[in-house]
Amino acid sequence: TGKQKWKFNNKGSWVISSPAIQNSKVYFATSDTGMLYALDAKTGTQISSWSSKHWPMFSSPAIAGSMMYIGSEEGKLMAVNLLSREPTWILETDGSKQNGPAYTKADGTPNYDAAFYDDFYDDMQIGVGKLLSVGGIYSSPVIADGVLYVGSTDGNVYALK
Repeated sequence: TGKQKWKFNNKGSWVISSPAIQNSKVYFATSDTGMLYALDAKTGTQISSWSSKHWPMFSSPAIAGSMMYIGSEEGKLMAVNLLSREPTWILETDGSKQNGPAYTKADGTPNYDAAFYDDFYDDMQIGVGKLLSVGGIYSSPVIADGVLYVGSTDGNVYALK
């Protein structure tokens, strides 16, 4: 019918990724606040949330069994155990290993001041290029035949067991 069943207020934070559904739970990420949420699919009530230290997440989550996989602009792919709600492992892209430290503060948050010197258009374009060099994972992971595939802004596609 198109009638709204419920909505979840992210307090203005963008939801660019597509949600994933499993066991009557909706999983999705926010871009600017770097949050990952689990909601009750029937009511929209928040079940839990995780923070990526405020690195934006544009990747859509992929779920296989009790594991969820999602990438961040930080150039990291997290494997989250949905039962314990804890990360099991993290893949760091080559770009993140090489360029991430230059654009990450000591507390783990993005260091936008290191990338953007001015708000002049040309400087903004250069800053975006610097952040892309971190190897962010904007693509959505795909799982097939026991292998997880994901692309990165460092120009690589990663295949993981």
